[in-house]
Amino acid sequence: MSLKKIIDVGSVNSLLKKGIINKEGVRLIDCSFAVAPRPDWKEFEQEGYGEFKTLMAAPSPSRRLYQAGHIPEAVHVDLDIATYPSRYQRFQQYRADLFEKYAQMVGLNSKEHFIFYGKGAFGGMLFASKVAWIFKSYGHENISLIDGGFDSWKRNGLEVSTEDVKLPTGNWKAEDEFKKYVITFQELEAKKDGEENQFIEKTSEVNFLDSRIRGQFEGTQETGLDPHLVNGSRIKGFKNLPSAELLTKDGTLKSDDAIRSWMNKNGYVDDQPVITSCNAGIQAALLAYVIDAVKPSPVPPRVYNGSLKEMELRSPKKISEGPQHLPH
Repeated sequence: MSLKKIIDVGSVNSLLKKGIINKEGVRLIDCSFAVAPRPDWKEFEQEGYGEFKTLMAAPSPSRRLYQAGHIPEAVHVDLDIATYPSRYQRFQQYRADLFEKYAQMVGLNSKEHFIFYGKGAFGGMLFASKVAWIFKSYGHENISLIDGGFDSWKRNGLEVSTEDVKLPTGNWKAEDEFKKYVITFQELEAKKDGEENQFIEKTSEVNFLDSRIRGQFEGTQETGLDPHLVNGSRIKGFKNLPSAELLTKDGTLKSDDAIRSWMNKNGYVDDQPVITSCNAGIQAALLAYVIDAVKPSPVPPRVYNGSLKEMELRSPKKISEGPQHLPH
């Protein structure tokens, strides 16, 4: 089935009424996520890494959020199970062969079209777009994101379910497409033979897009960085395209034309590669997903799953101070 990358709640409701969800190659995936303190990465490495059966059976605030009410027929994917905490990253991605096991346990199949949505911030699209981008990085391209998420669903007076949907074990297979959709710290720091500049310094050749709110980018709001280690709030040469500004007041996305105009006004350069970043690769995934939808390119955006905190620890001199003013 061919569905748009961004889909409205009316279209999803139509699929439900026709009995297509979970029966004719379409899965509806609830990505509700309850933000919690970062787990101890060393402890998790020893006791929780890849132990999906145990993790799925354990009490989960995110699952409780899902169980409190969701779109009928939706199955839940927990970001804290789909990823793991590492030394530098809050949501480190598993090897493809391990993540594949989790997706199969959820009940997903390879040839299905996945529709993602969530609750809360950024029209319920914040964590949903992150999970969607994760699946893209494992080679699954048949993906849609519900515009406005669960809030839009409820606002339109559509049916809500509290059933804890369980699906039979699926046959979903993962492919390693990390280099297509994700960029690592090592790649950002790398230099090509004979070149003086690291990749992260090629800001005139690459759209390096910081998706955090403007206050954090400009250093007027708390960034979480240690002022004794770094003297600034952003990476030199990066452009600020806050994911929060993609949305209207009702939590749905602005029009494609409005988003494209906003991108260009904030320094986006057509036909350049795109790298998105933020504090943990979450807002960055939403920005990447929307850019991929409204400005499709043979070379899709790549998301940096780390944060300025990782830069602070690994390469503090990369972080600079003061707001960046775009040339007029």
